[in-house]
Amino acid sequence: MKAIRKLCGPLIGLAMIGSTVALAPPAYAAAPTLELPFVCGTSWDGNSSGSSAHRNYEIDFNKTGTDGNEDLGEPIVAAAAGTVRQTGDEGSAYGNYVEINHGDGWTTLYAHLDSKAVSTGEAVRQGELIGTLGNTDGNSSGISAHLHFELRDRGSGQSWPDYIRPASFHGDAFDYSAGQERFVSQNCGAQAPTTMPGLSSVSRATGSIDVFATTTDGRLKHRNFSGGAWSCWATLAGNAKIKGDPAAVVSGGGSRIDVFAQGIDNRLKKLVWTADHSWYEWADLGDYTITSSPAVTMRYKTGFDVFARNTANKIVYRHFSIADGWVNHWAQIGLNASSVTSTSAPAAVASADGTRMNVYARAADGSLMTLMWLNTANWYSWVDRGYAIIGRPAATTRGGMSADIYVRHYDNSLVQWHTPDGADYTTYEPQDFGGYTTTSPTAVTWGNQRMDVFSRNSSGHLIQKFWTSTSGWTGYIGLGPVGTPPC
Repeated sequence: MKAIRKLCGPLIGLAMIGSTVALAPPAYAAAPTLELPFVCGTSWDGNSSGSSAHRNYEIDFNKTGTDGNEDLGEPIVAAAAGTVRQTGDEGSAYGNYVEINHGDGWTTLYAHLDSKAVSTGEAVRQGELIGTLGNTDGNSSGISAHLHFELRDRGSGQSWPDYIRPASFHGDAFDYSAGQERFVSQNCGAQAPTTMPGLSSVSRATGSIDVFATTTDGRLKHRNFSGGAWSCWATLAGNAKIKGDPAAVVSGGGSRIDVFAQGIDNRLKKLVWTADHSWYEWADLGDYTITSSPAVTMRYKTGFDVFARNTANKIVYRHFSIADGWVNHWAQIGLNASSVTSTSAPAAVASADGTRMNVYARAADGSLMTLMWLNTANWYSWVDRGYAIIGRPAATTRGGMSADIYVRHYDNSLVQWHTPDGADYTTYEPQDFGGYTTTSPTAVTWGNQRMDVFSRNSSGHLIQKFWTSTSGWTGYIGLGPVGTPPC
């Protein structure tokens, strides 16, 4: 539907006095090109006829396959770029809401939010987080959680509800005649925040941390913390170019470090340090094509478990023997592997006794998914935990069967999620540390006494938080630019 606007164009011709006047055709401002206001790849059901409160072309959304209240807290993102026109609080008729101005009188409204992530006057990108799905409503209590969405043509001179217009998402017009339609979000492009090359961290001994960082020129840099002080940054072997996040593992009681990485040729590379030799050169580990950074963990003193994503977007696994090299071929993991795809590199952690491994990745719907292996049962099925993340998770353990997972949340904050046994993800809620990160985190522990987590901030500088069993978490600590000071 096109609104009739007041004519503003000039006269383009006068034939003679008293003759017909030729006018320029009215210029209609096109509606903004909208994407679904949800995380890329997630499936949502829209309903325009199920609410008695609807007066025109409003749409209520819930995630496909949920009962509504399960959606509470799901990320809501901007359907198009613009500036926040206004926001409202819980007491308004829309509950918590955000209205974004897209220019030429066009706005979009996102209502009944649980929380708001933007303020009036703030510029937003398409796909940027603006709030979370909720059930707030100033006129009634106990409504089911959902997103109420409107496309408004305020430039038409009409008032509500007449200025609400039919909405299309990714070029697909909502089926108002049927009153409902299912969409998969294609809000995938402009929403991607700045992402820096990645990091990895390990500990050779209590009081020691080794941090590795990939640089934009495809080199690996290394820095050590020991004796309470950080060393300079060393640039390691240059016989291979790498990308993404390195993955390091310690063996031999701290006398050996193996660093795995994705080469720019999409082949797996490995770099070794030993106490009696220092750093070797990069070794190429075969012609298997990987499409993500690797992950590595260690169940046994004799070798490593290596994980990556393949060309089919499946997480695959292979065991590497320190003495003999590869023990098996790359293989998909998870009982439901055939139906599960990953949109990130994996993370992995093994229990101290080697009887359990947990693997983490970002699911196709943008949320954290988990997988468990037991020595008595082999691989279980992937489980979608429903928590929206950006990029690869990180994982470490304080001991026993526990795991601490660190993720970059959809608003770029750093989040920790603790599971006491690698299987229970309900006892502890995710803990949001805030901040603004631009790379996937990396984490390392000194037993059950200390945990350190690292990422990069908006300037690309290395940042750190650490936890001790006696004092809890510190604030963010700035460690300066990667590579400064150089060795």
